[in-house]
Amino acid sequence: MKETTPITLQVIADAIYVSRSTVSRVLNAQWKEHGISASTADKITTLAKDLRYIKNEAARSLRSKKTFTIGVIVRDITNQFYSQFVKFVESALYANGYTIIICNTGYDLDKENVLINVLLSRRVDGIILSPIQKSIENISIIKDRNVPLALFDCMIDDFEADYILVNNESGTKEAINYLISQGHKKIAYIGGNYDCSNNQLRCQGFRKSLSKASLVIPEHYINHDSYTFEHGYKAAIALLRSNNAPTAFFAANNRIMLGVCRGIVDCGLQIPDDVSIVGFDDFETATVLPSPLTVIRQPLREMAFNVVDLLLSRIEKTNNLPYSTSMLKTDFVIRNSTRNIN
Repeated sequence: MKETTPITLQVIADAIYVSRSTVSRVLNAQWKEHGISASTADKITTLAKDLRYIKNEAARSLRSKKTFTIGVIVRDITNQFYSQFVKFVESALYANGYTIIICNTGYDLDKENVLINVLLSRRVDGIILSPIQKSIENISIIKDRNVPLALFDCMIDDFEADYILVNNESGTKEAINYLISQGHKKIAYIGGNYDCSNNQLRCQGFRKSLSKASLVIPEHYINHDSYTFEHGYKAAIALLRSNNAPTAFFAANNRIMLGVCRGIVDCGLQIPDDVSIVGFDDFETATVLPSPLTVIRQPLREMAFNVVDLLLSRIEKTNNLPYSTSMLKTDFVIRNSTRNIN
């Protein structure tokens, strides 16, 4: 079987009588700054496409000592919050010449450790990570290897790094204050993983709003477990079938919120006529339910672009400043899942 001659930059250059460097600059979208004409650039890109030229990334990596690959580790890729975030991150990195490897931990510390080591073995240029609260040992190895790291969505106690976060406490306080203004005094908090810093901050905002309004609730109104539909559903059912049912729920994320909604319906109640609900995270389904859901929206696009800019500045060594923490604001989106009971 006859071997096919590999299509190289030199092959393309020889075919249209230009230098190899000219071909390289065109295929790396640098022709304008090097004074290469549009007609020449068009000839090169057309021929490269016709010949099915494929960049030699291995050679590129050897020359630059970079792989142009970023590892992105999230806690639950099936959650729309993370999938949308990854979509924005991928778009921003692609525009800068990078590709990504997406990893999902499922809130599993051992899996997180394995995935971090896999990414390091593949010599990624940097890592974007939504860490598990107890993952300080896992992520310390990234810093030890001097691999640029940007953390988002969760603060790790006593671990210095670059963080992109949202103000969980402030966002929750705005939502709870709104429920209180509508006359609700019996508000339940259905939270996620107890040791998650986000959950703690959201619960802290919840408690502060109640305290400021001089409202006292039974401790069983606060229920921590996991960021899942099942937890939201079971917690709602238990509270609504109790002798002292709440008039409103706060759900700590979108999965929990959907579970609470289902629990309300299965108890023969309606939103918002019988029970009100607000939650953290916006999502597509929130707008198409019979009663569109009032939510705290996180600035996903801004978070993604900020984390990419921060990581690339570390990779390209244009940022020599100490570690930074960016705290982004949330938006409170009022729809139709609450009722004024004043």
